[in-house]
Amino acid sequence: MTAELMFDEELPHPRKKELLSIAIRAAKEMNRLIEDLLDTVRLQSGRLSLDVEDVSVDDIIRRADQTFRPMAERRRVHFETGGQDGATVRADPTRVSQIVGNLVGNAIKFAPEQGSVKLLATPQDREILFQVSDDGPGIPADNMSHIFDNFWQARTNDRRGVGLGLAIAKTLVEAQGGKIWVDSKVDQGSTFSFSLPAVNMPADKIETLA
Repeated sequence: MTAELMFDEELPHPRKKELLSIAIRAAKEMNRLIEDLLDTVRLQSGRLSLDVEDVSVDDIIRRADQTFRPMAERRRVHFETGGQDGATVRADPTRVSQIVGNLVGNAIKFAPEQGSVKLLATPQDREILFQVSDDGPGIPADNMSHIFDNFWQARTNDRRGVGLGLAIAKTLVEAQGGKIWVDSKVDQGSTFSFSLPAVNMPADKIETLA
């Protein structure tokens, strides 16, 4: 619809710029939904492969900051990040960015205006613990057991996704030898946590999908 409106030559430049911005956001959202559907098919068919290597935790945090800070600023959400100097995990860098991006993107979308979102990484035993926290509406207790299910959404009329992102994140984390879980209280916010093996984790602990 916005693309069609731009054919109106009488529209002022600021309005055309606004419509173009809307169209770009819509295209990116459609692309994300398509990629989620494709990943789900690949995971179910066992055709998704992982390219595991040593990945700098600081690089993971820095990329997330660069990607999501503009989004947080547009939504007037305070975005805080913190890494672990020199820490490294054994993982697929592209898929780790996908996991972090899903969690951070969701947190920013559900955080209230003037709210806050935190992305932190800390060492824990032989793993690195990543945590994404927000002060949004939280998740009711009776929904917690479904949060990582395919096609599940707390709000059936929520059109910001199709309910695949968290299910995909769970599969990707577990395939790389980690765990993922959520702690949440209604009206107090949520913290999504996942762990990945540190570099010194034995290679036979890393599960791959082939």
